[in-house]
Amino acid sequence: MIVNSERAIALTCPACQVIQEHPFSLFTISRQPLQLLCRCGFSQGHLRKLKRNYELDVLGVDGDRVRLLLSRNELIRTPLRNIFSTKNGQELGYIGSPEAVQEAIVTGSRDFVAESGDFANPQIMREILAMLQDLAEQHKIRCECEHPSVGIDIYADKVELVCAFCGSMVVIGASTHKHQERLSRVSEIIMEPCTAQYLEEWLKPLT
Repeated sequence: MIVNSERAIALTCPACQVIQEHPFSLFTISRQPLQLLCRCGFSQGHLRKLKRNYELDVLGVDGDRVRLLLSRNELIRTPLRNIFSTKNGQELGYIGSPEAVQEAIVTGSRDFVAESGDFANPQIMREILAMLQDLAEQHKIRCECEHPSVGIDIYADKVELVCAFCGSMVVIGASTHKHQERLSRVSEIIMEPCTAQYLEEWLKPLT
């Protein structure tokens, strides 16, 4: 029997909220752990061989540590497996064949954690988040500071893009069709460094 050793794991990053795919080989992971590093620079955790099993040790979207044990048969024979948190049942991502994982990302990546009732206009928010995700996947969202790490904060009627290093912020309305149309015309979001924090020039009292 021919066994395809190529696998992939996709996880939602707690920092930037974008789903990140990590391809790997079972042969490689048997020798050294797979470090799950997001494009934004955040370390999501690792996948390593542990005796007869494989250990997935990652941070969930809410920041809680999740540790799962997967058998070799699960990795080899299961085309696709959804990964859930053992603490709260939250979906973390997928693991399986590269083709199945890629398809799951395309068809499922628009399902966000927040409930529709949390938003002023759920449909507009869904479209705004989808467009931002498309830009992020094309590396079209970035900060020009020295160590950029852009995350996203979601509110009822707006989205804030925030650089975790310098504090630079972009606020995007997400409650009307005008907000949606405005973002649809944006091909790239480049954030200017927040000078005060980037240079550590904290405001001081005048007296």
